[in-house]
Amino acid sequence: MTDRELTLVVPCFNEAARLDGVAFLDALQSRPWLRLCFVDDGSTDDTAGTLAALQHQAPDRVSIVTLPRNAGKGEAVRRGLLVACDRTPYCGFWDADLAAPLREVETLFDVFTREPGVEWVWAIRLRSLGRSVTRGALRHYAGRIFATAASAVVGVAVYDTQCGAKLFRSSALLNAVISEPFSSRWIFDVEMLSRATAMMRDSARPIESIVYEQPLREWHHVRGSKVRAIDAVHAFAGLLLIRSQRQKWLARRVVS
Repeated sequence: MTDRELTLVVPCFNEAARLDGVAFLDALQSRPWLRLCFVDDGSTDDTAGTLAALQHQAPDRVSIVTLPRNAGKGEAVRRGLLVACDRTPYCGFWDADLAAPLREVETLFDVFTREPGVEWVWAIRLRSLGRSVTRGALRHYAGRIFATAASAVVGVAVYDTQCGAKLFRSSALLNAVISEPFSSRWIFDVEMLSRATAMMRDSARPIESIVYEQPLREWHHVRGSKVRAIDAVHAFAGLLLIRSQRQKWLARRVVS
């Protein structure tokens, strides 16, 4: 193992019909430092067979974690990160639909070299000239409202908490944050930040120096999302639950 190896967790629930195996294998071929850990989140289609075929093509660099029943994206990511943290100095997770193309992994990974103090690099979908980010207006503005609410709950300003492309140093902080299941199936990203902010409250390093938001050059909405309209209601309710649990995480300290 070298000090520049990354294990990327890919949560999968009924992804047999749309998982782009060729894109994942191409990413492995062109990036010798990359490993993939797919988490089958209790799929009821042939996701297991699709993942087994991928692993057969690259057995040394593709691993599979199988959950016996659907536990939600948050738990699938958490279980995958627990495995990934033990394998490589860097880890992360990436949405299986590849709304963020895998070439964007370098966009995030390079931040660790430019910013040695950074431990978490979170992709954000910033619509601006020179970037190819396509997102429906309703989703965009709903996202802005949610990010504002999440910032108020966590206590730090964040632009985009829900983009499914995030990388981490495999550190004591990350291990502490993922040590227990999340309370939310979908806004676990906010919960991760809330836990980290609480645990780092008395640290000499502010959380803003540890978490870095990196704009993607390319992101495109992919049809077939598992997110439903009612999930927006659940997301805002989840913010209240995360806020209520903050005291528990304030009692924990992580030196970083």
